[in-house]
Amino acid sequence: MANHPEHCAGSIYSAKSWVWLVFSLWYFFPVYYMPMTPFGKTLLVGAYLLFVSLYLWAITLNAQQVWKPILGISLLALAITPYTPGSGTFFSYVGFLVGFSYRTKIWLAVTAFLTFMIIGMHFYFKYPLPYFAFPALSGLITIGIIGYVEKLRLEARISQQKSYQEIEQLAVIAERERIARDLHDILGHTLSSIALKAELAEKLLSQEKHEQVQQHLSELHQIARNSLSLVRQTVSGYKHRGLSGEVMELCEKLRQKGFLVDLQGDIPQLTPRAETALILALTELTTNVLRHSNGNHCQIEFSQQGDKILVSMRDNGEVKTLVPGNGLQGIQERLYALMGDLQSSVNKGCEFIISLPRNELQQQGS
Repeated sequence: MANHPEHCAGSIYSAKSWVWLVFSLWYFFPVYYMPMTPFGKTLLVGAYLLFVSLYLWAITLNAQQVWKPILGISLLALAITPYTPGSGTFFSYVGFLVGFSYRTKIWLAVTAFLTFMIIGMHFYFKYPLPYFAFPALSGLITIGIIGYVEKLRLEARISQQKSYQEIEQLAVIAERERIARDLHDILGHTLSSIALKAELAEKLLSQEKHEQVQQHLSELHQIARNSLSLVRQTVSGYKHRGLSGEVMELCEKLRQKGFLVDLQGDIPQLTPRAETALILALTELTTNVLRHSNGNHCQIEFSQQGDKILVSMRDNGEVKTLVPGNGLQGIQERLYALMGDLQSSVNKGCEFIISLPRNELQQQGS
């Protein structure tokens, strides 16, 4: 029905939690087999509207505050039971809220108390078994179990995401240490050699040994050029892992945030300039999905159509309008420089289609 782990600071119930209210219409079923006065029907409708208000309030609260609507729904069911056995429907929602919001001992204790209360009301008001006690108890217990299991599942998912984040942080730290170690190995010896050569050249110059000074300066020049070339080679390895590696990394980021990712088509080999532009574009689009989409599915597709290379990215978030910001404008500018384009549309989610000219393809082994 909803998402509401106890340790979270605010409510993270699903935006569609109100849909589950459709099952509460069973509350009106006794109208078809029990005679009711106009006052009784008015009371029935009024109690139902109050229940809906309490439920909608509950799905906005965290676990520290949700006891208030839970208590309200329970008292409402107790008050309306003398007029209709349909009040048993309310206990299904109470069961889920308690099972999802609280830990095992509290959930079991509250469920046991409500069970005895339902049985007591059943015998006190002398309702036939199928009309009150059975639906009330079955809903309280079974839906409560569903809520409890859903809470455990969500807690496990949050714990897994935290583990992924910790792994990412450790990977970043390890990468920084590797870069620092590489730069130290590359530049430490080189700068020491340069300092030594410069010191020798200075001493020889003071002794007017110009030929030896010229030799040291030539060696100094060669050391500097070799070091510059080595630094460039090292830094180029840090820039990115190629289009395939970056796409896989973006897919993993989406999966870690709860998205089901569908990667289709063959990732093409592009020229370095086109590859960099496409990596930056997909990174920006992925960031937009993670920040603004409330969906749970994303599709990335590579294809070729005529003289164009197409890359589409779709998600199933609920978006009515799309207002391009600086990020999308930056993508457009980079693609225009390559004679490419970016098209966007909104239809049961956002869809972005990147097109590049086919001449940006890089042949295998070239």
